[in-house]
Amino acid sequence: ALVPHSYNQTQVQDASHLLVICIKEHVLKEDVNAFFNNIKTIRNTPEEILAPYRENLTSMLQNMTLEQQQQWSKNQAYIALGNLMTVCAVEGIDACPMEGFNPTAYNQALNLKEKGLKSVLLLPVGHRADDDMFANFEKVRMTLNETIIEL
Repeated sequence: ALVPHSYNQTQVQDASHLLVICIKEHVLKEDVNAFFNNIKTIRNTPEEILAPYRENLTSMLQNMTLEQQQQWSKNQAYIALGNLMTVCAVEGIDACPMEGFNPTAYNQALNLKEKGLKSVLLLPVGHRADDDMFANFEKVRMTLNETIIEL
């Protein structure tokens, strides 16, 4: 059902699992507090150590427009995507990060708006098919000199 919303890319149905990475539509002060309370509980970190970071993050988010908050959240989603792909690689699981989809259609199909979420990235994961004609193609990437500037 999601293939048409993915510009007919079949990875979304052929993969054993499809991770739809979402962001919250609105990042609230309660979300920040829940995040820091989780850190405090798991790491047993004293509040006096967390307080400056908590206050800084709360202030930063409160001073952002909704669009800026959502862009910040998307940036956080890309960090999560990178970690997910690293774990997949370590475990020998193939992963195909995708931006090529219609987020509005995904949000509707998956009832994400009702959950206060918006889809931003896709990550089909699994083991490639034996007959995957693309599996042995040479990867095409920009060179390091084209992507890295040494200062």
